[in-house]
Amino acid sequence: MRTTSSVERRPTHDDRRGPAWWLAVAVCKPVLMVLRRPDWRGVAGLPRVGGAVLAANHVSYLDPLLVAEMVLAEGRVPRFLAKDSLFGRPVVGRWFRAAGHVEVDRVAGRAAYKEAVRAARDGRLLLVYPEGSITKREDGLPMPLKSGAVRIALEASVPLVPVAQWGAQEILPAYSGRLRWGWRRRVSVLVGPPIPLEDLRNLESARAIEVGRRRLEDTLTSMVCELRGADTPRR
Repeated sequence: MRTTSSVERRPTHDDRRGPAWWLAVAVCKPVLMVLRRPDWRGVAGLPRVGGAVLAANHVSYLDPLLVAEMVLAEGRVPRFLAKDSLFGRPVVGRWFRAAGHVEVDRVAGRAAYKEAVRAARDGRLLLVYPEGSITKREDGLPMPLKSGAVRIALEASVPLVPVAQWGAQEILPAYSGRLRWGWRRRVSVLVGPPIPLEDLRNLESARAIEVGRRRLEDTLTSMVCELRGADTPRR
C-alpha cells in the first residue's frame, strides 16, 4: 500500500535533483524494482518545504536506498549524515559530495555537528540513523539511540520526524553482503508525526536532549513494532 499526498510538490532550491541524484536513480531504481514491493505509510506527513531531521531505525545496509526512494518520490531530496570514510573513497566519495551529503568525522565530532545544523537551517532534509549502526538486537528492534538527531533538531529549530522501516533485512540481512534474490519482498516505511520538542526549549540543555531522545526512542520502537506486528516491549 502506498499513500500519496495531494500537496503540490514544488521543490526548493536544495530539493532539485542534480546529476548525482539522477545517476543514482538510473542505477538503483531498476534493481530496487526487482527486489522489493514498497509499502509506504504516512508519507503525507513528510515536511514539504524547509529543513528537517528524519530519524530512522536501521536494519540493513539497504536502508538508505529504500528510505531515499520514498523521500525522492515525495518531491524532496534526502541528505545523509555519512561517515568520513565513505567520502574518502574515490568514486563513492565524489558522488557523496556531488549529492550534497554531510560528512561526519567522528574524531572532529563538533565540526560535523555544526555542519549538520547548518544544513538543516539551510532547508535540507537530513536522514539520520540515531542508533549509530545497524541494530544488533535479535528481534530487529532499535537499540538505545544516540542523541545527535535530537540535538540537531533542537539547535536548528527544525522538525524531528521519526521514520520506521521493516523488511529490508529480508532482502539483505543485517551485516551481510549477500542479497537474497527471489520474489519481490514487502518493504514497509512508516513516517510518523514530528516528535514534540517545543516544550523542551526552556529546559537545561542536557535535560532537554535526554527527554527528546527518550521520546524519539519510544516512538520509533513503537512504530517498528507496528510494522512487524508485535507488541512494544516494556522498559
